[in-house]
Amino acid sequence: MKKDEILNASRKEHQNKDLAEMEVLYFAGSHASRVGAFVCCLLSLLSSMLAHTKIYSPWVICFSIFATQWLVRFIKMKRKSDLLLTIMFFILSVLEFVGFVRRILEVSV
Repeated sequence: MKKDEILNASRKEHQNKDLAEMEVLYFAGSHASRVGAFVCCLLSLLSSMLAHTKIYSPWVICFSIFATQWLVRFIKMKRKSDLLLTIMFFILSVLEFVGFVRRILEVSV
């Protein structure tokens, strides 16, 4: 194969996306989710210390993001461990959502 044929085949395989760009996007998403989890921890800690209460909404968002990330990994790579993590984070997001709704109902009554 000639150089141009190899490049064209690679572009078709990766849907015209640059491999370096794909790697940067992967790392950006990975770091963003870690920062999001850190912010959730910080908000929960501050809420617990200052208001003596637990806030649920950041955790619903955080666990939903993690569940989505692991679901995409499972769909792409078909690893059972990824599916297990998807289910775990989905359950955590549902539990936090239930806590969030309960808190809203307590306040509104």
